[in-house]
Amino acid sequence: MLNNILRVLQIARLFIKYDVDKMLVNCGSGKCKFYFYMLPWNWFRKRHVENIPLKIRMMFEELGPIFVKLGQVISTRKDLLSDDIAHELSKLQDDVKPFPKNISMQIIEKELGDKISNIFSNFTAEPLASASIAQVHAAQLKNGEDVIVKVVRPDVHKAIEKDLLLMKRIAAFLTSLSDDFKRMHLIEVVNDYELLVYDETDLIKESTNAKKMKDNFENSKLIYIPEIYWDYVTRNILVMERTFATPINDREELVKKGVDFEKLATNAVESFFIQVFEHNFFHADMHPGNIFINKIDNDVQFVLVDFGIMGSLSKFDKRYLAENFVAFFNRDYEKVARLHVECEWVPKDTNISLLEKAIRDNCESMLDKSIKDVSLSDIILGLFDTARKFKLEVQPQLILMQKALLYTEGLGREFHPELDLWKTSKPILEKWMKKQKGFSAIIKNIRDNSSDIVDLIPELPSTLRKVINLINNDQLNLDNNLRKLEHIEKSIYKSTRRNYWMMAILIFSLFAIVITYLIHNNIFYQSIYWYLLALSIIIILLRPRKK
Repeated sequence: MLNNILRVLQIARLFIKYDVDKMLVNCGSGKCKFYFYMLPWNWFRKRHVENIPLKIRMMFEELGPIFVKLGQVISTRKDLLSDDIAHELSKLQDDVKPFPKNISMQIIEKELGDKISNIFSNFTAEPLASASIAQVHAAQLKNGEDVIVKVVRPDVHKAIEKDLLLMKRIAAFLTSLSDDFKRMHLIEVVNDYELLVYDETDLIKESTNAKKMKDNFENSKLIYIPEIYWDYVTRNILVMERTFATPINDREELVKKGVDFEKLATNAVESFFIQVFEHNFFHADMHPGNIFINKIDNDVQFVLVDFGIMGSLSKFDKRYLAENFVAFFNRDYEKVARLHVECEWVPKDTNISLLEKAIRDNCESMLDKSIKDVSLSDIILGLFDTARKFKLEVQPQLILMQKALLYTEGLGREFHPELDLWKTSKPILEKWMKKQKGFSAIIKNIRDNSSDIVDLIPELPSTLRKVINLINNDQLNLDNNLRKLEHIEKSIYKSTRRNYWMMAILIFSLFAIVITYLIHNNIFYQSIYWYLLALSIIIILLRPRKK
């Protein structure tokens, strides 16, 4: 309890230190201003705040690892934040102070049930890197293979639970202050973050994700996934092949190795679209610390690590994205609007003409640029912004996809500013869409559902016979069935009303009996009430019922 109070006080102190309370006043309602001026230290403070994005980032950094992770997540939500704040939060690095090496070694020995010296021929106690959820040590197995050992922070679940509770309360409070905060969907953002951060604490799940992705890109020149050593995997420990590839943010080293930046950019985009549309399983935490580069001959291969946050999309979501991208570049806004309704991203009764006009007005200017300057991320954000006015509800998995696309596109344009995203992605999208339609798609669906079809075939004759009997007996007549339903509904209503009256009389009578007993304590008076009670019940039960 004391720790919770101290944490609340720390957050309040940082809110004041970095002028967040003044920011809230500037964008809040009269109620917000009232809370602000109730506090004496605000009476003589200026309300103007300088360099707001920087102060918000510094506050997240000082709040600690869990808030740093939250800042990283919401930095991709440009539909909620202004560009300058989103850009500043994207600078948040998951470079957290490591926990003591002796504790890390104790956790490893406890989880693996053996001494470190018996498992590794060499183990570096000082961590290679330290993040909000875990830290990583370099080691060497007895067979001489170089590995990294990932260790989840001690008591991280308690820290997450406490901070998430505070985040939810802060989000609820801010949401109650003004419509501006309501439109930011702060509570939903924290709820989405909660799902992501807990997934990252389970290293068995991360290992399973890594294996699935490795299988998807087996023998691929695009992406390499390091080997997992399953004998040394628990919920809190993960041992993985160590990669000596070049970090993607080490541009100087990439130049020395002669990496083709244009190839790097196009491969990044191609690998993203393959993950999303062909495999339907994509890496959703693509920050620089998780991406390394191998040069293979004249080609560029990505080495990915950290598979705690992965994403996948439903068939509807994939169809929505693929067909919308194509329709956008063809400027077919009517089809874009219709797809919104068909995929149930907006209510079915949405006026397609009005939605088409809104999308056209919001997105037409983007497509007036040269095709190489068109940003797919901006298109999605513009689409979300427009459709939200028509009650669009964005799914968390699509936010993950948006986050991955945002980084992939930024990465591609950083290394090759002339990158033509449409030229790179169009063949992949068209190939995937072709698979979803036509005769081959029908055959594939039949083959995939062949076991269900085989199970249904023996039941077809009896099912057809039942349908024919229903038709012959006029039991499929809609009007007739509606009349029957109406009759049943009236009967239920009348029966319910009778039961209410009966319960009321019973309760009243019992109440009267108890009162009589307390006042008179006389069997004669009690017998009168029992008689009236029985008579009332008989009248209710035998009362003629109207048909």
